[in-house]
Amino acid sequence: MIPTEKTEFTIFAATHAGKSGETNEDRYRLETFLLDEESGKESVFAILADGIGAHRAGEVAAEIAVETISNTVARSDGSQPTGILESAIIQASQAIRFRSESRSEWEGMGSTCLCVWVQGSQLFSASVGNSRLYLLRNHQIHQLNVLRRLPGKVNPPARSKKRGPKEDALGGYLGSKSPVEVDFRLADPANKRVSPRNQGLQLQPNDKLLICSDGLGDTLTPQEILEFFGKKDSKGVVDELVNFALMKGTDQNVTAVILGVPPASRFAQPVNWVRFVAIALLMVLLVFLGLFSWWLWLRQIDSIRTFPPTAISTLTPVSTNTPVP
Repeated sequence: MIPTEKTEFTIFAATHAGKSGETNEDRYRLETFLLDEESGKESVFAILADGIGAHRAGEVAAEIAVETISNTVARSDGSQPTGILESAIIQASQAIRFRSESRSEWEGMGSTCLCVWVQGSQLFSASVGNSRLYLLRNHQIHQLNVLRRLPGKVNPPARSKKRGPKEDALGGYLGSKSPVEVDFRLADPANKRVSPRNQGLQLQPNDKLLICSDGLGDTLTPQEILEFFGKKDSKGVVDELVNFALMKGTDQNVTAVILGVPPASRFAQPVNWVRFVAIALLMVLLVFLGLFSWWLWLRQIDSIRTFPPTAISTLTPVSTNTPVP
């Protein structure tokens, strides 16, 4: 993929450490690409990681997750989105686990993550943990991803130094001892069916994607979120959502990221001029061959009409009365 600073998508983000006054362990990154120069197809990648662990360990884990996953995606060709995301998340989990063993104060650190990858008009997503992905379409809100919480916890143990064996066995966070389980399930807004087969979900012009950490998702209801989008544009919404979550008393880190799909006039895919010219030349060639065949057929018909008739020989009767010498 080719990094680019130009994009037709609108992108806004806001984050806050929360009322606790502790370190903000949320980390996010947004990057834009062209899949290739020939097609000019846009690709937007967003990741939100929520760190777990005390003594700033969660902050370190979230940074490793964002850095590892983003770099893996950027180096890819984008041809197999779900496979690339799964490989990137597994690498990040292993990197966090390896780093956690290097210093005693980082022991047991981990991170959740939510990856959103839009290629052209298709949505691909992968998640580990409880950050939320919402789709806002036609004045309705739909939660697209499936949450997975740590056992016995309302929220991830962001301030606990260690985890119990049950939490570790779940593999519900990056850096766990057990293999991390990447969740590719997506909800289809049309039929409400949740399945990994919905990867590549077709986005529509003016759709908006909201990526938010649990500090916002656990505090605000979907209906409350939807009301904010009806009052302001996306630029103001991210700040308002974060502030409202703080006002409602959340002590968790709060992060909101909005990806806005372009209107219909701008959402159309760029013209592939090489392919367009090749198809045009092929059509011209086919028309020429058709006309040439028609001309040959007419010429053959004309030649048959103008050719002189073949003389028909007649037999001269022989008289049987003529004596034979």
